Amino acid sequence: MKNITIERTVAARRPDVWAVLADYPNIMDWNDGVAKSFAIGEQLDGVGAQRKCELIPSGAMRETVREWTPEEKMVIAIDEIEKMPVHDANMTFTLADRGEKTVVTMSYDYAPKGGPLGFVVAAMLSRPMNKGFNGFIDSLERAAQTQPTG
Repeated sequence: MKNITIERTVAARRPDVWAVLADYPNIMDWNDGVAKSFAIGEQLDGVGAQRKCELIPSGAMRETVREWTPEEKMVIAIDEIEKMPVHDANMTFTLADRGEKTVVTMSYDYAPKGGPLGFVVAAMLSRPMNKGFNGFIDSLERAAQTQPTG
């Protein structure tokens, strides 16, 4: 497994950041990298909730919430990935309260496709993945700043 971890302080309160993440099926409403997202099944939040995301420009993911601690932590297993050089992955979001700000930590553990050659590809993808995850946090911050409690 490979890991990429990003930690940033965002200008939004922790309840507002959590509200955005906790609207689990609707990630397309604020994440520019997602063309379409929807719940799989009737469960919309908490451990066991699933969603499908169709990505821009192509590809898709099926994800399942594995851990859910309101306003603190969410772990998402990426169960299926299409058109990406990743076999499987887990994304962990951890939120720390800093008054009017929140420290957001994203930790992405993933297994690249392609055996030993996959680790070479993963090294080449490190920079674009870091850029993408920082863009994700930028979008999360903007969405959290528009929450009703903000």
